Amino acid sequence: MNRFLMQTTAAAAALTMLAAPSFASDTPTVREVNVTAQVTNLDENAKAFYPNIAHDILEKIVEEMPLTGDNQGYVVNVEIQHMSLNGGALAADTHEFNQMEGVMSVTAPDTNAGEMSFPIKIVAQSPDIASPAGYVTVAPSDTDFYTAMITGFAKAVAEHEPETMPTASSK
Repeated sequence: MNRFLMQTTAAAAALTMLAAPSFASDTPTVREVNVTAQVTNLDENAKAFYPNIAHDILEKIVEEMPLTGDNQGYVVNVEIQHMSLNGGALAADTHEFNQMEGVMSVTAPDTNAGEMSFPIKIVAQSPDIASPAGYVTVAPSDTDFYTAMITGFAKAVAEHEPETMPTASSK
């Protein structure tokens, strides 16, 4: 278990009952969300300061992307791969970070549909500063920077929710 910052966390049915969607979705298409944060890719400060980041991101994703009880729904796997402060190590004294990167994959296990994969990159900065290429800008709160980063990451994941349920077909 030393390989992972957190063990893979699966969204349970109880969590879906507690989650209140931020946006009313027509019909949820995802039945399971898993989030991991790899120790090998996160610097020492990130491991020490944010040991529950995978769980926190999972909760926010389920708020943004409600789950379905349909067994034909998609499975979303998210791996947090990098956290940094302006591209460097997290600040040891303030625990600050303003960039987070990961990968989201979407599978339909009971079908022959191929896996879809999306890079997720967010940066928190003032709106008047240009974002690095490929990043989504998140306007951070002065009082809760961590929540702003987690929420921004979850919203970026939810933007890739498939619009329709997969059709059942043999593998």
